[in-house]
Amino acid sequence: MNDITKRALIYGVDKKNGILGTTEREQQITAFIKQDESTAPLEMLTAWLQFQSGISEKEKRDTIVKYEMWLFRADTTVKTDFSELPPMVDRFINGGDSSKSYYELLVNWEKRTYNTFSDSKDEHIKEFLAKFKLT
Repeated sequence: MNDITKRALIYGVDKKNGILGTTEREQQITAFIKQDESTAPLEMLTAWLQFQSGISEKEKRDTIVKYEMWLFRADTTVKTDFSELPPMVDRFINGGDSSKSYYELLVNWEKRTYNTFSDSKDEHIKEFLAKFKLT
């Protein structure tokens, strides 16, 4: 894939998402293309999402798993089976998550995975982030 094709793909995604082209956005796209070594469109778009996020897939995965395990830390009445968690996390991340902070990541996780975001969940997320010093 050449740089022109990569730029056209990003512009297409931006247009569909209603993102206006600004000088800052143009600089971000240029910086991404200069360091991107993708050879296929899907690979390039995945790299673009990660570039925008600033949080690696591994960091996202580790944070979500740690958060889920932390939520069930004190509840000894429920026998928790975490075997379904890795595929759920993969679907969430591969579904195009572009969170720019750990807070945004966990809010998006709650909203998109469980559709249960509330003031209580917001407090849990903030408590978790403070405990593990994630910003």
